[in-house]
Amino acid sequence: MKFSKLLQKNFYPSFGSREINSTVKRQLFTSSPFFTASAFPPHFDALITHPTKSPLFPFRYNIYRSFHSSKKKLNPQSSKHTKYQEVSSIKHVSSSHSVLSFLDKPFSSSQNSLSLIHGASGIAKHTNKFVSTVKDKQYFSVCCGEDSFFRRHDSLGVADGVGGWRNVDSDEFLKANSALYSRKLMHYAYTELEKYNNVKDVNPTKIMQASYEQSIRDCTLEGVVGSSTALIAVLRDDELRITNIGDCGLCVIRHNNIIFRNEEQQHSFNYPFQLGIYSYDKPKDSQEFTIKIQKGDLIVIGSDGIFDNLYEEDILEEIVQFTNPQQGGLRVDPQVISDSLAWRAKAASEDINHESPFQSRAMQEGLYYQGGKKDDISVLVASII
Repeated sequence: MKFSKLLQKNFYPSFGSREINSTVKRQLFTSSPFFTASAFPPHFDALITHPTKSPLFPFRYNIYRSFHSSKKKLNPQSSKHTKYQEVSSIKHVSSSHSVLSFLDKPFSSSQNSLSLIHGASGIAKHTNKFVSTVKDKQYFSVCCGEDSFFRRHDSLGVADGVGGWRNVDSDEFLKANSALYSRKLMHYAYTELEKYNNVKDVNPTKIMQASYEQSIRDCTLEGVVGSSTALIAVLRDDELRITNIGDCGLCVIRHNNIIFRNEEQQHSFNYPFQLGIYSYDKPKDSQEFTIKIQKGDLIVIGSDGIFDNLYEEDILEEIVQFTNPQQGGLRVDPQVISDSLAWRAKAASEDINHESPFQSRAMQEGLYYQGGKKDDISVLVASII
């Protein structure tokens, strides 16, 4: 049975949350030779209850939904959302660049005319402390709970491990670990980009494909299962090239105005596109954007821990206090801004009276939810110089 067909059939308003999960798991995986009772893919983060306290299975609609995290409900066709070029057709790529043949077409080499200065901050869900952003000897990516991210002089990336895997029982053969999976995904994206230093012809979707293949290979050998959303942005001359799968967010700010904000990829509410061993989504399903940028622009990238708790206006309000009103350039190091945004999102996530974007989206689906969404929070802020 197709996963989409199954989701549409499973709406059990009279069952409890645990009963719903076990019923869906039983119907979906007991007949499949690829899954065991301890290795079913939980493609969702949480089960939300209806105001009547009757549990509601929130993924009954297998449709594409995207939301702008703005109180003003910006029109996607407005001027704020047309100053970029969206690539409508994405070709499938499946090759890793670990070995280069002499017969391959040579890379076009050039020196970037623009570069990034950046800061990064992370606060895990159950702590009130920043994670260390110092890369260790094993990984080039930084782990923040189930989030991971990397940063370079010419590129940034963030991944958000799907939290539902925490409820999967591990055994001696398989270990559910979305945190490790997301970290490997960003680590291999970093190492793949190392091969493209000063190379103009680079496609972030190909980078994601190579990273995905190597992460799957590692996890298969180590007996690790998990899934993750991911976003990679690469700077080449005056272009910011972006590939995104899932609900991580990126916005570009120029002269204290947001000129670009990507849309989220959702199968249904709180069920994002994701990469993983048992996921039907692949890097070829990601969105691609190419944005013309200039010196002084600011880039904000984050996991949904940022964009589920802060509206675009909240992000701007936090940034404007650190910029020059006339020129729009930064007066402080980007690290100061990323710290400030992370703390503000953390406070919002723990405030039950905060009117969050996540609350607004839940209400649109007819689900009762109040306040911010507790989650791992990762945010990267970069200035174009």
